[in-house]
Amino acid sequence: MLAKFCSGIRTTLGIPVLYLLCFILACADISPKYFKWKTIVKGDWSAHLYDVHFVSKKKGWAVGNQAGIRAPLHTNSAHTTNLGANAENAGTESIIIHTDNGGKTWNRQQSGIFGKPLKKVYFRDMFKGWCAGEDGVLIRTADGGQTWQQLETDTENNLHDIFILENVGWIVGDWGTVLKTIDGGKTFEPIEIGTNGDTPSAFNKKSLRGIYFVDNMHGWMVAYSTLDSSSPDSTRNSGYIYATSDGGETWAEQFSTEPALFSLHFIDRTTGWVAGDKRSLFFTTDGGNTWEFVTEGSNQRHKARYGQPDYLGNEPLHTFTLYDIDFVDEAHGWIVGDLGVILHKQKNKWKHQRGGPRFHNSADAILLGVDFITQKLGWVVGENGTILHTRNAGVTWESQSSPSHLLVDIHAVSPKEAYVVGDRGAILHTRNGGTAWIPQDSRTTECFGATHFVTPEKGWAVAESGVILHTTNGGSVWHQQFSDTVQDLLALFFIDEQTGWAVGSGGDIIHTDDGGKTWRWQKSGTSAPLFDVHFISKRRGWAVGVRGTILHTVDGGNRWQLSPISRHYDFWLDAVYFASPTLGWIVGIDGTILHTENAGKTWHRQQSHTQNFLDDVFFITETEGWVVGKTGIVLHTKDGGKNWRPQRTDTQTDLKAIHMGGPDSGWIAGQYGTILTYTEIE
Repeated sequence: MLAKFCSGIRTTLGIPVLYLLCFILACADISPKYFKWKTIVKGDWSAHLYDVHFVSKKKGWAVGNQAGIRAPLHTNSAHTTNLGANAENAGTESIIIHTDNGGKTWNRQQSGIFGKPLKKVYFRDMFKGWCAGEDGVLIRTADGGQTWQQLETDTENNLHDIFILENVGWIVGDWGTVLKTIDGGKTFEPIEIGTNGDTPSAFNKKSLRGIYFVDNMHGWMVAYSTLDSSSPDSTRNSGYIYATSDGGETWAEQFSTEPALFSLHFIDRTTGWVAGDKRSLFFTTDGGNTWEFVTEGSNQRHKARYGQPDYLGNEPLHTFTLYDIDFVDEAHGWIVGDLGVILHKQKNKWKHQRGGPRFHNSADAILLGVDFITQKLGWVVGENGTILHTRNAGVTWESQSSPSHLLVDIHAVSPKEAYVVGDRGAILHTRNGGTAWIPQDSRTTECFGATHFVTPEKGWAVAESGVILHTTNGGSVWHQQFSDTVQDLLALFFIDEQTGWAVGSGGDIIHTDDGGKTWRWQKSGTSAPLFDVHFISKRRGWAVGVRGTILHTVDGGNRWQLSPISRHYDFWLDAVYFASPTLGWIVGIDGTILHTENAGKTWHRQQSHTQNFLDDVFFITETEGWVVGKTGIVLHTKDGGKNWRPQRTDTQTDLKAIHMGGPDSGWIAGQYGTILTYTEIE
């Protein structure tokens, strides 16, 4: 357009004047700017991965829970996905992913199972494999997973483990379920098992979690009790080990213990390990006649040594659960579990390689499956689509997937720097506009509700169970502050470095006027969970929550008043924002956008033209603002909400929070590890 204009005036102004004028116009950059929302981070697999199995250094499979989660239609260039012909059903299809290059890329295979998570995968060779899962689901492949065939099991109980020899094989599950094959896994039949020739139901309806045979005759099972604590048959023991020496015709109880037991591995008829809850690890050298409690007393010793606080259930951070175990030989073994823990057996001692009590990182996923193909090469899978790989026996672990945990809040301190918080103590920080997000050690496993920064260095984050964390150095170190509540804290707002409020479940509101050194409870007048809080001064603020709750204070929270509109509406309100003392917006369920022009004396509904749940609202002026919500929706207004227009995004993920730094700078965070940035269209 500029070139055409210059050409048109060339003859009237002359060449020198023309060039000068065009240079001025070019420098003025009179062309309007256009922006779009671009996903810069997302999880590769919107699923929990429960198990992994490799048959060679290159070929392996992982399975998990895709039920009720919309699958990503593509991933980044390093981790590709191939949904195939049934992509439209991918939102509920249980997940099987496969690699033929050692995990450099993982591709989706069609399981044909919908709404029923797959818990275990086992391959005899590169062609013949089985997957078992919830509700008695069992599928088989004879072509490496290109096609899967569902097998009849005659049970609706959850299935947890598979072990198949040349012809005879076993599958175990809840309520004492045992399936057996005698034709190499082509068919399975449920069987009743006695104890040394006694009547059936040897396992007394326990949950059978693992099974392992060293030959056709000698095998072991681990289980935990599902009996109600009020049952006369129940004991303090939850974990059980059973053994057979007659090919599984009869099973005898070898050992019981208080913690639940989840996995086992035997090297030969004498040497084996069993792992379970509360950091429990047992070892036998006589075929299970006696079991050594390898980790006895270690929880107390670690707690005293590292001085870390208790967490969920008032148990030490070190009493995490160990879920899966694998050995390549007697000297080389690995165990995975909660808090991202990986334990490694080396020189007859078990040592932490990552995660766990001392090396816990924020948002470390629960690790559920481990498989090593050699003493050096191994893989681990877990929650949030986690896939880890080692080439050096676990000295270092590299991620083969991007995590997909829930991100609930985001706060930008500059166009290039922002903080994000989410599930399981996740805090992420970027200083380069989102090119790299660095996890920070929050020193908690609680799920965060919100974060707020008053400077690039000084900020707070709130979480479940009344957790409040504070940093004065940009998150290099987070310190816990006493909150005076045990309720889940869901929102947070500071008006300056000293004055702030947090709200949460039970209608709790707490306030600080000394930067969080002390937090004091304020009487909200409601027991309804509160989801957001916003102040425009030290005295005037609002809080919103369920059942149409809108609270307002004009004295810093000494007195909170319920808005009259709350008596007429019974809907979920999720976020509130005021652009001035009089102009405010509230968003919530069913596309609700409420607006006030008189400091909340009256509210009227604005048309959002959507029924989606709206999770957050942010205004940069009295007229320009944004709203985000479910299925990737972003709404934008330049006239104070008289007109809300959808903006295009490249995701259908639920978006939970938005923070704008100006008309051309902003961030959005959401489900499955999703982060979007506001980018100028070139």
